[in-house]
Amino acid sequence: MDDDPNILRPLRWLLEREGFRVLTALDGQAALAAAAIERPGLIVTDWMMPRIDGVELCRRLKADVAMAGIPVVMLSAALPPHLSEQLWDALLLKPTPIGQLIKLIHSLLDESHPEVHEYTCEH
Repeated sequence: MDDDPNILRPLRWLLEREGFRVLTALDGQAALAAAAIERPGLIVTDWMMPRIDGVELCRRLKADVAMAGIPVVMLSAALPPHLSEQLWDALLLKPTPIGQLIKLIHSLLDESHPEVHEYTCEH
C-alpha cells in the first residue's frame, strides 16, 4: 500500500490486530500476481506504485472475470486521474485515519463477502 516500510509495517500490524489476514506486495505487478493466486476478499492499493500503478492494477483486476468482484480501496496522497470507468470501490486520501480505513474495510467486506475477512495490502 505504501512504498515506505515505516508506514506499511504498523498498518499491517494494526490490521492483523483487527483479525485480518494481510498480504503485501512491493509493486503493482506483484500485487496482481498475488491477487490471482490468493483471491483476497479485498484489496487496498496506492495509486503511485512502480511497474504497474494503482489505476492500471484496478483495470487489470476488473478485466479478469475471476478477480473483477474483489472490492478495491484506492489510497493515495494525490487524486488519481478522473476516469469514465469505475475501477475502485472507494478512494481515501492520505493521511487517512486508521479507524476510517478499518471501518471502510469492514463495510466493503460485509457487502461483498460477509464470510471472508482477508485484506491485501499492495506496495
